[in-house]
Amino acid sequence: MSTGNVRKTNLATSEYRDWLKEIKQRVRQSQVKAAVQVNTALLTFYWELGADIVKRQETAKWGSGF
Repeated sequence: MSTGNVRKTNLATSEYRDWLKEIKQRVRQSQVKAAVQVNTALLTFYWELGADIVKRQETAKWGSGF
């Protein structure tokens, strides 16, 4: 049996196809998890930035350019 035939046989097994499906699913899950973490960090930043702006507005004098 040549190496090419062994490789084709292994690629065609349901076990290999299931393994590939699992890898693809894990990649997608990791991508979603990363996107959620990024969005959470951005929302936190924007919330804190808004709070900083409000504080500065409260102490800024009219015409200060703020």
